Amino acid sequence: MSSALLTSLLAKAEKLEELEPAVRADEPDAVHQMRVAARTLRANLRTFADVLPDSGDLVGELAWLGDALGPAREAEVMAEVVLGLLARTPEDLVVGPVRERVEQVFGLDHESALTVVAETLDSERYHELVRALKAYAESAKPGRKPDLSKLHRKVRRRMRAALPMPHGPERDVAMHDARKATRRARYAAEALGHPSKPIKALADVLGEEHDRVVTATALTDLAAGANQAGENAFTYGVLLGLVRCDSRKFDKQVRKAWRKARKEL
Repeated sequence: MSSALLTSLLAKAEKLEELEPAVRADEPDAVHQMRVAARTLRANLRTFADVLPDSGDLVGELAWLGDALGPAREAEVMAEVVLGLLARTPEDLVVGPVRERVEQVFGLDHESALTVVAETLDSERYHELVRALKAYAESAKPGRKPDLSKLHRKVRRRMRAALPMPHGPERDVAMHDARKATRRARYAAEALGHPSKPIKALADVLGEEHDRVVTATALTDLAAGANQAGENAFTYGVLLGLVRCDSRKFDKQVRKAWRKARKEL
């Protein structure tokens, strides 16, 4: 087992502890960083399960932590994405209190989600998870060399399945599955001390498209809420059109990223 992997596991476990004050204070990007640390640990414990000692309940507990952090991060992302779309919209196409509604809806979602985050960080379950992660990373013994070929095959298989599919919900799901496999490949490479820019770039492109899919649903919900409040929902349709336009550029972007990434898979 690579000593880099053990170092990475310990560093990510310590990162959770280091980020706790910033997450509690709702500092910019803090929830995101903690969620990434938890997701990376979970992915690598699963990826390297055949060379690591039995991790017991750690994978499940990290999933629990990720679920607790998820809604707060999603509210941040949606507010940022929708306000970014609004900034690209000509003023004469902004009808009604659109910005105010976006800020209010996602602000309330974020505030509510932060309550869950605080309760999670206050729990003995969370503190036991951090202690167990650090103890595990510190006590793990070197084993045989990790083999990433199975993980790489999964990325290739999922990308080749998703790319030819026609646009629609099934393709969105297939691309999201490819994204998850690519993200695991990225985390694994980084944990072994061999980060790959092409694999990261592919994961980023797939992640941006996933955000657009989620944004489309959020805009539909915002439009429904505006309509129920007696507001004009026209602008939400304009914003949805921008999302669709951006998605049409995705095919070219993802194929370009895939051509580069597959050379390392």
